[in-house]
Amino acid sequence: MSKTITLPSGNTVTFRDPTSLRVKDRKKVIAAANNDEGMLQAMSMMDGLMAILIESWSFEMIIPSIVIKSLDELTMPDYDTIAVEVGKMQSKIFPDVAKTPESEANPDSPFDSSNA
Repeated sequence: MSKTITLPSGNTVTFRDPTSLRVKDRKKVIAAANNDEGMLQAMSMMDGLMAILIESWSFEMIIPSIVIKSLDELTMPDYDTIAVEVGKMQSKIFPDVAKTPESEANPDSPFDSSNA
């Protein structure tokens, strides 16, 4: 289900349902940050997440899935508000799939028992 928020500027952003994303979308996020390091890599990763999650917006700019540099023209409060919303959806795109004591004990876990 899509979600629409109002930004500090008064513009609106509608996000895609993160459960509708595909592996190709995850690869786009990783590719967006591939050539950067440190904080720039983290910002590029966030830009990539925004690009795949923003379905539409009320700005008079092309959405970032088409022109990712549109994000550079946002005010910092608008960018940060979008980043907070995207952060809430990030675990749907990059879930923690590591074996943990909880997943080992969970019969519905996709991991095989290490004692088998």
